[in-house]
This record gives sequence, C-alpha cells and structure tokens, in this order.
Amino acid sequence: MLIAEFKDWTIDEAAAAWSLDAGIQFALHLPRDRQYLCARTLDHDRRLLREHGDVQEIFTTVTAALVQALELDIRRQRLDSTHVLSQMAKLTRLQLLAVAVRRFLHAVQRHDAPAYAAVPAELRARYEPAESRLFGLGTKKPQPREEALQQVAADLAWLVTHFAGQEAHARRASYQALVRLLAEHCTVAEGRTVVRPQSRDAEGGSAQCLQNPSDPAAGYSGHKGAGHQVQLAQTLPPRDAEGKIEGPGLLTACVPQSAAVRDNEALAAVLAQQQSAALLPAEMLADTIYGSDANVTASAAVGVVLISPVCGAAPQPAKESKHHCNPAERALKERLQARRQAQETPEWQATYRLRSGLEGVHRAVDVMTGMKRLRVRGAKAVGCAVTLKVTGWNIQAAAKTLARRARKHAAAGQGGENRRCQRRRVDGRALHRRWRALVRATVRWQTFLHEK
Repeated sequence: MLIAEFKDWTIDEAAAAWSLDAGIQFALHLPRDRQYLCARTLDHDRRLLREHGDVQEIFTTVTAALVQALELDIRRQRLDSTHVLSQMAKLTRLQLLAVAVRRFLHAVQRHDAPAYAAVPAELRARYEPAESRLFGLGTKKPQPREEALQQVAADLAWLVTHFAGQEAHARRASYQALVRLLAEHCTVAEGRTVVRPQSRDAEGGSAQCLQNPSDPAAGYSGHKGAGHQVQLAQTLPPRDAEGKIEGPGLLTACVPQSAAVRDNEALAAVLAQQQSAALLPAEMLADTIYGSDANVTASAAVGVVLISPVCGAAPQPAKESKHHCNPAERALKERLQARRQAQETPEWQATYRLRSGLEGVHRAVDVMTGMKRLRVRGAKAVGCAVTLKVTGWNIQAAAKTLARRARKHAAAGQGGENRRCQRRRVDGRALHRRWRALVRATVRWQTFLHEK
C-alpha cells in the first residue's frame, strides 16, 4: 500500500502490479509465479490501515532509520505548508445546501420507506432530480438564486426539526451535516428561517464551515481555497566533504490537517511529532506567519531556535510615550525589537536564505506522488494517503543519496581507469549518433529511388 500511494496507483493498478510487476514482487520478496491479489481485498486492507493503523508511526520509524543510516545532519531544518485537494467537488452555497438535503432524503428512502413517505410530496419532488439539476441548475431556466436559497433553507429547517426525535435517523452522518449547515448558514427566528449573508461557525468565523458533505473535515483557506493542507519539515540537502550536494534532504515531519488551520497554530504539532521520533532540529527556518513570539518561546522550551521574520513593521519612536506598559508587555517589545535588529544582519539573512528551497520540494513531491490532488476524501483517508506518499518519497530520496555516494566511492577507487572508461562511453555515444544518422539517410535514399 505504501508503494501504491507513492506511485499514485488506483486500487486496480496496485492489484495488477502485485500480480504482474516483477519489480514489485522483488521489492516485496514474493515468488515470481502464481501471484494474485484481488482489488477488493486490497481496498479492504487499506480501509483497515486507515481506520485502525498508525501511519504516523510508519512515517516516523522509516524516517528515523533513514536519518541514522545516512548519518544526516538534522540540526538545521526548514518548515512550510502546502495545500492538498481531496476528491470532493467545489460547491456553491445553493449547491451545498441542496445536495445535503438530497443525500439525507436518499438515505431515509433507502433505510426507512415509511418515514420517507411521511415527508411532504412537494418537498420530496424538489430533490428528486440529479444533484447537478436541483432547482433548475444547469438548465435554460434555473430558479432565481435568492428564491431557491430561501426554499432550501426552509426545507432544511423542517427536516432537522421533523427527524430530531427519531434516533435511527438523527445519528446518521447526513443528518448531522444538515444540523451543521442549519447552524452555519441560517437563522431561525419567529418560526421563519432566513439565510445569513455569510456563513458563520460557532466561533464566529467561516474558515471551519462545512465545504462539502462528503468531506466534513475539509476547511477553507482565504488564499488557497477549500481542502486540506500538510505541514512538511525538511532537513537541508546533505553535502560531501567537497561541499557538493549528495541528494535531497529528508522530510522529518508530516502533519496533515484542515486548510482552515493557520500555520502559526500548527507549529506545536510539528515539534511534537519530531520530538517523539528524536528528529528535533537545533534551528528551524520558517515563514513569517510561524514567527509569533508565542511560537518562538514554545520552540525555545524544547531546545529549538525558530528563525523567522517578525510580522509587521517596527513601531516608530514617539517623543512622549502615552502608554504605560506593564513588565510583560515591555519584555515582549524588547524581544521583538531584538529580533528585528538581528534579522537585518548579513549573517541572519544568509541563514534564512536557505528556507526558500522548500517550495521546490513541495513541487517535486507532487510531481512524483500526486500529493496535491488525491483520490480520497475525509480526514483519515487524506492523512493516510499523504503520510504514505511522503514516506515513499523519503525512501527514494535516501536511495538517491546512497547511489551518489556509491558512484563517488567507486570512482575514487578506480581513479584514472574510471576516467578512461567515461571517455570511451562518450565516444561510443557519438558513434551511435552517427550510425543512426546514416540509417536515416539510407532510408530516405531508398524511399526516393522507390518513388522514381
């Protein structure tokens, strides 16, 4: 399953690789003949791993072993997040409410036909079309948006009230989605349901609101959209004695979470995961949003120096201070001022410049594993898929480093004989190119003679 996620295979492709791919059979120590794995069995095992397994333990165990085998220097690392899209549709507000109502009614119809028949016929008829055709969407004459919103809000409130006392239906996930949407989008007052201008959760924000009934854990990021995100920390690329890069650095932390979680709130989870695997750095390079004074203090408590620019501009000195600070506020201002002065030095800027390479690593992981657009949805499925993909990327990154070290060691042992072999190889490639050019010229000449 780890190889399947790393290769971004579907269930059918993974089952076929088990049966027919000699490379996969060699990697898994399987006999070459008569290997067969049913796709349904693999899907069932993946569900067991997702529900009852600990993929984070797989990631931390493998990563710690690779760091020890490569003897990597993990004292300086860099941290950033990347956006991840699960397999869910992007719905408008009307589509979100209407689809949630339709799915609940469909579940009631399947499991309790008498309860479905007790729902008013007009209400049932409004949600019988396909999800893409509700309230005339996708047709030439769709129902006006405001009118449709008020209608679906009234239907939503009626269903929540009607089925509230029926335990068999109230514990369904589709009913819980209705309750959540009613609280986030509507206001019920004096027996009338009104749709608010903007959705709002229990804390007064909109980032944590439900984005799709199929993926309740997905959140909303203001500049990235709906979905999930993953916090990734990476060691700097290892270098040899001559200062040349031997390969990509390993990812030492992988924390999947909702896109609604701000980066400054995720640092504690990253450090906790690294601490449990003994992969804590001495210095962590991070973006500005991570560099709050609370995060700097919390990192220092576990022995990590958080190197991040101070958010906001430095306050301008006033001639006469009109605000009397208490000792805690005065200490905070002194710490921020000291950090602002430090980040203006050439030494600090030279160190922080190393952080910029992490965006390229995000792109490389996505190209190799398809991490940013998954085939699954839900917090557990997304977390399992992303963690296995990052684990596979670490294994391949370690293999590249080991292969480069082996080639360098072999070249150093052979000395001049190796250089002569390289020259012969280059001469052989040039001869092969000339031979191919001669073959093409011969074919063109024979074609010309045939046409004449």
